[in-house]
Amino acid sequence: MEEPSTYKAQRRTIYLGDIPLEVAMLPNGEYCLSQTQVASVIDKSRDSMLYFSRSKYFKSLFDKGFECWNLGEKLSIEGANKPINPIPIDVACLYWQKWSAAGNSKAQRLVLALLKQTLYELADEAFEVKPTVSEKNQSLKEDLSSQGLKPIDFLPQKYTDFLEFPAPETETERELKLKIELARLELEKEKIKQISSAQTYDPSEIRKLGTFRPEVLIHIKDRLKLHSWEEAAQFMEQFNFGRESGKWVSVKVSGEILVLPWSSLQELKRICTQIKAQQN
Repeated sequence: MEEPSTYKAQRRTIYLGDIPLEVAMLPNGEYCLSQTQVASVIDKSRDSMLYFSRSKYFKSLFDKGFECWNLGEKLSIEGANKPINPIPIDVACLYWQKWSAAGNSKAQRLVLALLKQTLYELADEAFEVKPTVSEKNQSLKEDLSSQGLKPIDFLPQKYTDFLEFPAPETETERELKLKIELARLELEKEKIKQISSAQTYDPSEIRKLGTFRPEVLIHIKDRLKLHSWEEAAQFMEQFNFGRESGKWVSVKVSGEILVLPWSSLQELKRICTQIKAQQN
């Protein structure tokens, strides 16, 4: 295995409130942090940093001209007890910002506190105010505490669309998702089966079977000179030709319609003829 490179670098410790964070300056003047420390600041393991580095969001940055070394690389810093997995400050800020958007309260407080401190420093410089390092640290410490930055409580706590580096699914979760998907497919299969088994007719073929209910009502109304379709329907009920008589055939075209078979229609016509003769 290739040994990690050793750099002669200066190391310093900075403090985010009460949280120590080691900073190393490489020979090219670039600052780097430890991935493990960056993750632990917001109570995450280094694994979350690896998920972040594999996310679509992080990879898309390289398409926009972002440059960064391999986050899986180890560097031996002179004076350090063991090699570290370095991370540029830019990437550390992106990592904290992503977890802030994902609802991590510590990341939210950290991002807002650092932003607030930067703005205060710019304002202090504009007004030639020179707070001491101790005062700056105390302000940062207060903002990072659970009592600081009260508006944080009003921020949305979940932006799951932003969280592109979730922990891997467990085997149980995968099995459950598979069972749900199989059940969904079975329901779709049964639905298709029911639709396919339903008796359907082409409208042009219905005439071979019989005639429509409205046409039957019109025939009776005109033949017996009734005043309305309702009277025609009552007449059909009287002679056991109503909807529920069992003499109608239900067919499906684009919706359900009732058709009176020709044999039943002839029977109904005979009844009408008899009634007409009696009327005369």
